[in-house]
Parts: sequence; C-alpha cells; structure tokens
Amino acid sequence: MEEILTGEIDEAEASLTERAAELIHAAGHSPVADPSTGLSAEELASCVLRTLSLPEIKALRPELLAEFPVYTARTVDGKESVTASVADALTLTKEGQPQAVVDWKSDVAADAQTIDHYRAQVQANIDTTGAERGLIVMMGQGSVIHVQPTHLSHA
Repeated sequence: MEEILTGEIDEAEASLTERAAELIHAAGHSPVADPSTGLSAEELASCVLRTLSLPEIKALRPELLAEFPVYTARTVDGKESVTASVADALTLTKEGQPQAVVDWKSDVAADAQTIDHYRAQVQANIDTTGAERGLIVMMGQGSVIHVQPTHLSHA
C-alpha cells in the first residue's frame, strides 16, 4: 500500500502481482497459486485492488499520504511520557492539519479483542494528531471500521 501511495508502483494488476511475488520471495517463501496453501501473489494484488476500490478509500485516495510519523509527549504526575508511532496513511486539510488517519490491516478474521486493540491504536493517533476521524481498513474482509476522536466517542 505504501509503494502505491508514494507512486513507487502503479496500480496495474500485473505490476502489483509482480511486486507481491518479489516481496514473498524476500520473506523467504515461494508464491503459490492457491491462497489457501500459502502466499499467493495474485491474491495479494487482488486484495490491494479491492481495498483501493472501497468507497471510503476511493474518496480519500487522491490525498492519502503514506507512512506518516506521529509523536506525542505528555507529562503525568511529573513524569514525561513520549510515544512514537507511524500512521499507515493519512490525509491533510487544506490548512495542512491531519484530517483522517488510515490503518491497513491484513487479518482474515480478527476477533473482538484484536479489533478493540486496533481501535485504541487508531484513536491514539487521531488524538495525537488532532485528526477528525480514523479508518481501520480490514483489507482481507473488504470492510472499514470508523473511529472517532476520544472527545467525540463519549458524546
């Protein structure tokens, strides 16, 4: 996803399949035709294309920036706590302020506890950046979970 957003690779299925095969080899595996038996370059490319076609992502796509660093420092009870993370992608307002934080997830079937963990991660990035909203994109399932900033989630 990062390489697509940065323009390093185009969105053609053949290009994505070739890149997926390269990444599978780099991870020490061989691509397989049947995704139920291992890592399939064709299925990975197809998953990326399906994700880019999701209405929520399609709407944000022209403004999505990849791998955006997020930092925060807070002092609680006299002790400073510093947190660093990376948002998979985000969009900015016309004024340059973070607007939407996007987190790509490849789980095939995430349980409720895992989803809650993802929601907390995205909510922390929203709260840190001041973004208006967040999206957890479950790429394997082709679904999007919307996350609001903490100050809105209790309203």
